Amino acid sequence: MRIAILEHDPASKSATGVRGRAIKDFLQREGHDVEFVSPAPRATERYHRQRLSLWSRLRRRLARRRTLPHLWDYLADELEPQIRRGGFDAIIARGQDLAYVLTRPLPGLKILDMANLLYLEAYYAWGANPAEVEETYEKEVLVWQSVDYIVSPHAVLTAYFVEHLARVGDFTRKTRTARLGCEPAPRVARYSAAPRLVYAGSYYYIQDPYLLAQLAKLSPFPVDCYGPTDPNRKFLPAALNYRGYEPGTGFLADYQVGLITVSRDALRQHSPSTKFPYYFAHALPVLFPDWMLEGYEYRDCATPYNEHTFTKVLGAVAAETKWRQMSEAALSVASNLQWVNTLQPLQEIIEDRGDATAIIK
Repeated sequence: MRIAILEHDPASKSATGVRGRAIKDFLQREGHDVEFVSPAPRATERYHRQRLSLWSRLRRRLARRRTLPHLWDYLADELEPQIRRGGFDAIIARGQDLAYVLTRPLPGLKILDMANLLYLEAYYAWGANPAEVEETYEKEVLVWQSVDYIVSPHAVLTAYFVEHLARVGDFTRKTRTARLGCEPAPRVARYSAAPRLVYAGSYYYIQDPYLLAQLAKLSPFPVDCYGPTDPNRKFLPAALNYRGYEPGTGFLADYQVGLITVSRDALRQHSPSTKFPYYFAHALPVLFPDWMLEGYEYRDCATPYNEHTFTKVLGAVAAETKWRQMSEAALSVASNLQWVNTLQPLQEIIEDRGDATAIIK
């Protein structure tokens, strides 16, 4: 089959970009002709400039609209001509914003690779605008109703999505789980009597940098932080040891414990973390917040904590016998989470549709 993957930036070093490239590589190995389709470079930046212009605001007032022009409409206008020219048998949209183009009458199998529920993400975010959350919700529902399949990154999120959105549709039959994955790391962590903790990721509300700073203050061992931006702010309870951005993940092997922080809202309690497979691939035991449901799946290599138990939990994991047991278990889990395993449900979707098309022809 000829397949398009809708992706903002196919070369992105973020976990989102890694999954997109993993999907492309996996499907190509299965014999498909796969191509990335993206909005024009800096299209989103141009949209935001236009959206905040005086003319856009004037048009909103004249039309008595509650919100300014929506990004998803702009992206759909960018993507639709490319998709029509491509003659694709299947389209995999990496996120609801790009998948909005699939609400239009386009041919081919339509698949949404859904990382999260974006209207809830906007609702819980800093400074949410209820009118914009409502508009995102309406557009997101239309995406879910329009696509043939929805691919979720973890069974916890799949169950939450199907139950939480039952009021707008029964999505049970069209939703599949294709787990977040990883590749085996060429170098893995080693035990140290003076362990070091690592946090690698972003620092938005989702990751709760305030909690991360609290843990860094409590920790008897160093906590090094990596990511695209310096997270330090004066209001944080402690300074974070920000080490900059690393384009790869090899640096994780220099540490002994992987740290996950996440906000306490209902969405994030039911959402998976890309950090688990990355940490496990480097043989790192993981500490995760005790309100995060995914972590309890990895009882042999991940331990829950909260602000009150963190120091005690960390001390237990740092003991040599315990650390070695958890590190070995982490590698075993990572082996099962290789992309070639986690993406099989996606191939099954495409094979089923391909077989049906062949029968019809």
